[in-house]
Amino acid sequence: MLIMSDYDYAANVHQFKINDLIMAVDVNSGAIHVVDKIGATLISLIEYFKGDYYRAIEAASRKYDPEDVVEAALELTGLWEDGTLFSDPEPLDFDFTNMNVKSLCLNVAHSCNMKCSYCFASQGNFGLPSALMSKETGRQAIDFLLKNSGDITHLEIDFFGGEPLLNMEVVRDLVTYARSQEKQYGKKIAFTLTTNAVLLTDEVMQFILDNDIAVILSLDGRPEVNDRLRLMNNGEGSYEKIVPHIQAMVAKEPRSYYVRGTFTRQNLDFTNDIRHFIELGLKNFSLEPAIGTTSEYAIREEDLPAVLAEYEKLADLLLDYYKAGQDVHFFHYDLGLQRGPCLAKRHTGCGAGVEYLVVTPEGDIYPCHQFVGEKNFLMGNVNRELDSEIRTRLGKNTLLNKEECRKCWARYYCGGGCHANNYFTNQAIEQPAEIACQMHRKRVESAIYLEISKRLHDFPAEKLCRKEG
Repeated sequence: MLIMSDYDYAANVHQFKINDLIMAVDVNSGAIHVVDKIGATLISLIEYFKGDYYRAIEAASRKYDPEDVVEAALELTGLWEDGTLFSDPEPLDFDFTNMNVKSLCLNVAHSCNMKCSYCFASQGNFGLPSALMSKETGRQAIDFLLKNSGDITHLEIDFFGGEPLLNMEVVRDLVTYARSQEKQYGKKIAFTLTTNAVLLTDEVMQFILDNDIAVILSLDGRPEVNDRLRLMNNGEGSYEKIVPHIQAMVAKEPRSYYVRGTFTRQNLDFTNDIRHFIELGLKNFSLEPAIGTTSEYAIREEDLPAVLAEYEKLADLLLDYYKAGQDVHFFHYDLGLQRGPCLAKRHTGCGAGVEYLVVTPEGDIYPCHQFVGEKNFLMGNVNRELDSEIRTRLGKNTLLNKEECRKCWARYYCGGGCHANNYFTNQAIEQPAEIACQMHRKRVESAIYLEISKRLHDFPAEKLCRKEG
């Protein structure tokens, strides 16, 4: 039998239990296994005895029937031979700093018609003079993307702000211009528009539909939660103004939509906000935690027990809706367990500063929208070459160069965390933000639990076995 004394079990195999399900993640292969108590005990003992199966079997046999233990050990050995348990990391030889640009976030408006209390963008202007992007700058940004995308054929542009609908004339022009250029370059551009929905008129909605634009719509949840922090410029709540617009947009079935909100330490019971989304008829949604070290609304260490428990509660709520025949999707729980991300993406995460860039109304380029205004991360302008030093630093900020990440079982589900969150928490993009890491690990566990539970519901005749493909 297998004996691997030098294997890093803690970094490469992760076991956890939610309700009655015990699951084991083989980190490198991405395989998920449902195990019983004997299998779980054996895996823990194999780690404890540093791969010595014989000692693990002997110890487990003091608690369980020896024949059952041996049977379980043989099954685990079979999984190892299949490469789905105790597998080794894949070798990676790839220069991330030379990746082509794939996505642009166009900050077409450094201005907003709302003043959300937790806004990272300083109520829309990112701490810079308020401005609207001109058609000329926007077209230069599109040219920049087309010329720097290399052999990538499918590109992405997100209209962002502030509030991009404050500059709707430019949005219209840039979509038309991009469509006129993409064929010349042999490209296909997918558009997304992120909006607070205040200015989402029938005319704007029709433009979104006619141009196959995906939308991200901002709403925090229940009226009292939303109106506590998502305020209009006059101080009034926004819920009554925006919900009818959001429902109307969703009813028109755009190419894709997500309703995106933020939960803070003032609504740690955010499962109730997700329930409210569903009651409004919304099917695709996300709630992101407020983060940072200076905001009074950001999740703190003492909030984590409640937040982590709430993520499990949310998984059970979504499972209940699934069993009732309602198809709803929480962004962080859609992990794509069957496919999994490509190897490069598993090491680099979002690709900010390399594959993904943001352009300000003045044409300045930053790694992502959260870095806008940070002079140390100003990478250039659409009229000149990018700063190779910043791009190289970001490109090298991968799992391979982060000791904490290399030891984390959830590393391939995040790619090393958010550069901006790391920077604003620890003043270093290379140092993971621990509070965000803990929340992400629990989201991954809850997502796996939800996916497995759905399968078991769909195929009740299948015995709860030790291997879930």
